[in-house]
Amino acid sequence: MATLTMSTPRSARQNPTAPFLPGYVPHELRTNHAKTQMLAYGPGGSIDKPLTSAGKLLLPKLDLSVLQNLNDPFHRYDLTNRSVTHDERRDMKDSSRNTYRPALQPAWLKHDRQVLRFFGYFQEPVHENPKETFRIRTCCILFYLEDGTMMVSEPKLENSGLNQGTFVKRHRIPKPRSLGGGVYGYEDLRVGRSVSIYSRVFKLVGADEYTRQFYQAVVGERMMENEDPPMDSFRAADLPDPEDLVTARRAALQEAKAYNEIAVGGCCRNEKLQQYLENDRKVLRFHAFWDDHTKYGSRKYYTLHYYLADDTIEMLENLPRNSGCAPYPIFWRRSPLRKNPHISPTPGMLEPPPQIYKPEDLICGQTIDVLGREIVLYDCDEFTRDFYVQYMDFEQAGVKIDHPPLTHVKLQFPPYNGFGSEEDSLASCKGLMPKQPRRDEQKLLVDADKVLRFEALLADDVEENENRKFVVAIYLGDDSVGVWELKQRNSGHSEGKFASKSRKKNPATRTWFKAVDFYVGAEVSINASPFLLVGADDKALSYMEEHPDQFEVSNVSAVVGKLQSLKGWLQKQSGQISGAELQRAAQDSGLSLCAHEVLTLSRAFGRNVYVVAEAAVDASQLLGALN
Repeated sequence: MATLTMSTPRSARQNPTAPFLPGYVPHELRTNHAKTQMLAYGPGGSIDKPLTSAGKLLLPKLDLSVLQNLNDPFHRYDLTNRSVTHDERRDMKDSSRNTYRPALQPAWLKHDRQVLRFFGYFQEPVHENPKETFRIRTCCILFYLEDGTMMVSEPKLENSGLNQGTFVKRHRIPKPRSLGGGVYGYEDLRVGRSVSIYSRVFKLVGADEYTRQFYQAVVGERMMENEDPPMDSFRAADLPDPEDLVTARRAALQEAKAYNEIAVGGCCRNEKLQQYLENDRKVLRFHAFWDDHTKYGSRKYYTLHYYLADDTIEMLENLPRNSGCAPYPIFWRRSPLRKNPHISPTPGMLEPPPQIYKPEDLICGQTIDVLGREIVLYDCDEFTRDFYVQYMDFEQAGVKIDHPPLTHVKLQFPPYNGFGSEEDSLASCKGLMPKQPRRDEQKLLVDADKVLRFEALLADDVEENENRKFVVAIYLGDDSVGVWELKQRNSGHSEGKFASKSRKKNPATRTWFKAVDFYVGAEVSINASPFLLVGADDKALSYMEEHPDQFEVSNVSAVVGKLQSLKGWLQKQSGQISGAELQRAAQDSGLSLCAHEVLTLSRAFGRNVYVVAEAAVDASQLLGALN
């Protein structure tokens, strides 16, 4: 009867004939126990046996050219290469025999007694223990450079209850197959890496100074700094309790002790009785203020009282007349002021121990926190100064404070809504019954038919707009502005209205355009288009010269007064001076002379023209006006 054997995929991969039963463990048995030969024989005698990775013997190849040369009987007389004499051969032999350290040192000689030391740990699971689930065990990993062996040892601790000492004996430790196999070398060890040794993972967290110097010199790599191994529950139980926990525990025990004494008939101790008897009716007084940086806030002043009898603080607010605040002067009722305010969300919950303000915390020039406000102490009374001299040997000095300037927050009108004129919209904001805005009727009647016309060019640096010409008109009756484009042949633009007649705002000043904003040489922006005024008609220039108090650029006496520094230059000139030369001379002298001022001088002391390009001034007449 055939026997039935049970097999699993694991047993089938290794040995399909072995059953999956205890004691039937398949092993890869070695069948060839022959000792390999380390010598081989070739021309000249025995030599080291060179082997390849496949284990095959590689015999040295003969150089046939040397044998052919030996066939010639006259090879002894060949002097092309110098032969080594017997004395030189003997000296070379004695030199190599007397050398105790070879040129190519083997590892056991080069790295004799050189050991790399790493510090690490591994995590060991703890079963069936309600207090801990794992334990961290520290160890020391030694790597011997002379033969590439490693040893893992765990430092012994007294009464540890564990088998400590040598964890892995010294030998060459193989690497797992997942890492490519082979054995571990010093290239595989670094601080911060994990090393798997016989299915146990060790985390390297540190190394000694010699190990770091070795890697710096040989590998050229600087390893990371040492780390502390993680903390487990077993080691954490031996650490001392935090100071705040110990303090809270002592306070609870002290409270329980006092309660038990009262429960058995004892009296309640008054711990601050001596402080009360010595400091009754002794109060420190400080002057303080708080800057309220909210929208409608201001500086508020307080008087702070510190009662030495029971270390309580009281703050009174000094309200000025007509302050608009409720008449409740007590800002902080007399009670201890905590540095660490705490509000218990539920009654009966534990609170942190209170840290209250003491006299040494109240210094003039410093701040304290009261209900989230930074209160600045700036002065104190004479009794308080004497107390600090006796108590702390410290002189309280008052701090001079600057009162903030009073500012009135003015409400801003809403923006223009687009209906009617801006004056109409503004009138609806000033009252419930809008009133019609007042107009200057006298100005409308006097200047109704007066218009100032200027010739303008577009100053937007666009090549297509260089030949376009415009007329900018300012109506003095209502300060309205209009722009028209002149007809230009083959310009590609239609003539006619460019900007309709209306009041317009100056983007530079955000105010309505006035007649004084327009003069030759000025640059104005109308309908988001920059215009350079290059000329004006005779009527506009005459009107501006008739009103020199309004138009400063047309005031002849004012313009002549600016040219006092050009008197020496004018004495050297003769005849007519062009406007460009006069502007250039003024600029060299540090004067600012606009184009309209040049036109004003030209009309007063030279040609009566309308554009700057044709302006000319008589030097003798201008020099006479300067004198």
